Amino acid sequence: MPSKRSVTYSFVDASNIIYGARAEGWMIDQKKLIDYLKTKFKSEKTYFYFGKIKGNYKQVNFLEKLKNFGFTLRVKDVKQIGKKFKANCDVDLTMDMLLDRDKYNKAIVLSGDGDFLPLYEYLKIKEKKRIVIMAFSKITAKDIKKFAKKEFIAFENQKYLLERKKR
Repeated sequence: MPSKRSVTYSFVDASNIIYGARAEGWMIDQKKLIDYLKTKFKSEKTYFYFGKIKGNYKQVNFLEKLKNFGFTLRVKDVKQIGKKFKANCDVDLTMDMLLDRDKYNKAIVLSGDGDFLPLYEYLKIKEKKRIVIMAFSKITAKDIKKFAKKEFIAFENQKYLLERKKR
């Protein structure tokens, strides 16, 4: 019986990686990121989850560039709750991972958010998916690192490949 072709999808929790990089003192070159995901993992589809502030034209231009690079955008308006700003894209990421589960064998998830653990466990155990987590070590939940084991890639170690150089 012929083996099924391996298909990889990537899921980028933008706030998790953008703020993670910023906390480490660098910025991510999103073109380099999508090229990296396509080259290293053969990612056929890369979702990008992003919270947009209404009226922010810099973000509109940023999102247009991302679309041109090949990202599949999932954008939500940011809501202000007290002094905090939230977009809550986690449910969108979860839904895409579940709804597309028959289209991929391997998922590359760029987020260290511990809320995703039940999703990862379901996909790995029940759906037999390979889950690779790529996130910043310092802000990745311990449960996620424990779950991922050797399938955890420390995002900070990819800085030399993914950093946006100042012009």
